[in-house]
Amino acid sequence: MEVTINHGTLDDIEFPEIVYKYRDWNNDWNKKFITEKEVYMASPNQFEDKLDCKIPVSYEMMTKNQAEQFYDRLSRLAQPNLSRQQRRKEIRNRINAKEYKNELKNEQYQKFYFDQYFQRIGILSLTAEPCLDEMWKKYANDHKGFCVGYNSRILFEHLGGGAKVEYFDEIPILLPDPIMNREEIRYKQVYFKERKWEFEQEYRTQKFWFDGATIDDRNIKIPKEAFNTVILGKDMTAEDKLDITNAIRENIGEIKIIEHKNVC
Repeated sequence: MEVTINHGTLDDIEFPEIVYKYRDWNNDWNKKFITEKEVYMASPNQFEDKLDCKIPVSYEMMTKNQAEQFYDRLSRLAQPNLSRQQRRKEIRNRINAKEYKNELKNEQYQKFYFDQYFQRIGILSLTAEPCLDEMWKKYANDHKGFCVGYNSRILFEHLGGGAKVEYFDEIPILLPDPIMNREEIRYKQVYFKERKWEFEQEYRTQKFWFDGATIDDRNIKIPKEAFNTVILGKDMTAEDKLDITNAIRENIGEIKIIEHKNVC
């Protein structure tokens, strides 16, 4: 089962008219952005940034009272038929054992949580800027690739929404549900990043599959109307330019195809 996670409507969010994705024409998977009109909703376990979507929940920073709330919630989920006395005893035993302060247990649970979460979530990373030299180098084969410009509203409406990534000098401290709302935790894990990534000027959208996502699930077709333009890298070969131009005309239709020098 697929679920789209929304935070308000698109009318509540400021976003640019066009958002961009840098790609490598010599990569067969990247070519599908044109030849199949697809976008790929990546699992965060594929991300270079070790904290991207991986901000840990700080169980060890809970107060005793917060830990009691946390264990009460866990107990009601796992053992709903316990009597009040039994539940209080279970919670007291966990508090006295200081389970929430156990570094090894917390690491094991974080690993389990993220392993399960990453099987179920997909992220499409985009940017507001088509002329970021570092992005051309890193994601578009050092200017030999291309950059797709999408009509952001059409793209976001088709995929279920989108939001701007926020950047911080220090990542936030997250505390578990019910101390911090689960939706707030997941939103901050997906849309909060360290300041050093601010140059990417990122926007992103996400999907969630309760039953986990296959590679096929993660490749999502988008309508032709979502495409606005394709920018050709300044060092793209003449052969690749002809190849991608033909692919665009055949699979997408009459959209703008622009040389890098005419945009940047």
